[in-house]
Formats: sequence, C-alpha cells, structure tokens
Amino acid sequence: MDQAGEFTLQIDLGELVARARQGDREALEAVLATIAPSVRRFGLRMCKNVHDAEDVLQDTLINIANHLGEFEGRSSVSSWVFALTRSACTRKRRGLKNQPPVSDESVAETPDHAPNPEARAADHELASALSRALDGLSDDYREVILLRDIEGLSAPEAASSLGISVDALKSRLHRAREALRGALRPLLEPASEQPPSGCPDVALLWSKKLEGDLSQGDCSAMEKHLATCPACGAACDALKRALLACQRVRTEEVPPDIQARVKAAVRAWAAQTSL
Repeated sequence: MDQAGEFTLQIDLGELVARARQGDREALEAVLATIAPSVRRFGLRMCKNVHDAEDVLQDTLINIANHLGEFEGRSSVSSWVFALTRSACTRKRRGLKNQPPVSDESVAETPDHAPNPEARAADHELASALSRALDGLSDDYREVILLRDIEGLSAPEAASSLGISVDALKSRLHRAREALRGALRPLLEPASEQPPSGCPDVALLWSKKLEGDLSQGDCSAMEKHLATCPACGAACDALKRALLACQRVRTEEVPPDIQARVKAAVRAWAAQTSL
C-alpha cells in the first residue's frame, strides 16, 4: 500500500505507551483518545449497530487500559488494539444476526472538499453506496477491508490481528476487494462492457500491485493492456475509486458526546484501579 494507506495509529505512540505503562494517566488518556476513532469505526461496521459499537469502544478502551502494562511489543500496537477490538465485536455480535444494519448517517462520509454541488452529490452517493456495500460483505471480507483499506494496517499487522498468515490475509483481501468492486459496479461501472475473452484479471493484478506482489514485468504488461482495453481500464478505475472511498472513511472522529461518556467510564475505571 502507498504512503496514503499508512495506518492512522502509527502516529508515534511508542513514547505515550511507555509513559502510560509507567503510570502516567495523561499519557494513558492520550493513547486511548488517539485509538478511539479507529476502534469505533471498526465496531460500527462489524456490529452494524451504533449502541453496540459504542459498547465495543468503551469495553475495548478499558481492556487496553487494564492490560497495557502487559503489552510487550511482540506485535505492533495497532495489531494488538484491533485483536482486542475484534474480540469485543465478536462477543457483541453473538445473537445479533437479525439486527438492522447501521444507517448511512451513522458512519463517516467523504470530507466535503468537492468543488461544486454536483461533485459533492457524487461523493455523498459513493459514500452511501460504500456503506451499503460493506454491510453486504461477509464478516471475513468486511473485517479485512476495514483493517487493510480503511484503517491502513500493513499486511503483517492485519494478519496478526486476525490470527492468520500474511499469505492467507492477502488471498482473502484480493477476494474481498473484488467483492467490494462488484457491489459498487452499478454505480462505478454502470455502462461498461465485459472485458473480452482472454483479458487478464486486472482487478486481481491491481490488488496484487498494491500489496507489492506484482513483478515489474507483470506490472508493465498490465499498464500496457489497460492503455488499450477500455473494459479492463474501467474495471481497474472502479477498484481504484472504491479503495479511495475506503481511505476517505478514515477521517471520522468520535462524536463529542460519546467522547465524554467514554472518558467518564475510563476515569471511573481509573479511580478503582491502578496501573
């Protein structure tokens, strides 16, 4: 993944985590505030329920605070955080299969930097379509898209969070990206024709390129083919737009009222315990 896909938790948390482990309450609050938006986004998408996502956020942050002293750095902070978040989501999702999906208004949308009303409307339409498409993916596909393409974990970090190998992570990711592109096809490729017989699977090739798994020769061949095949070019552009929309979701912040509730819960926890 390129630099724009770098994980948002990779602000230098090392010093804050070290201070928090030594009992610095301000550092602990800063660590929790930094990771809270990513935890909430993941909870919203995996639980599909705002109330349960807020419970996941609170439970995960308190769990992190409880166990930060035990974190030995064998994995990255991001891998550890999302492993805990995923466990909290799994506990919450049991018995919730028939819950309605979270509404589009409850998830982050593209920041309003569009230059005109038409472009803003198109961005809003894509954000809403992405929300529905994510809800329609299987849990396995949704969580790998969330970790890799929305939260920006590296492949090893995402694999560690999910408890699978990097190769298994990449294989699942390629299939998940194709499923996401397929769900968004009516919006992103409404009039495109099917690639001619014998065309390469450019969506898979582009996904492999993002993961650094495409040789220079194969990459050059793909680029030459895209320049001469409109159908494959449209398919590749659709995947790029889908993944760009995923990256834009990363700008969401935790609403102030939820921040206040979580802070109160963490401070209540801190009053009853010590690091």
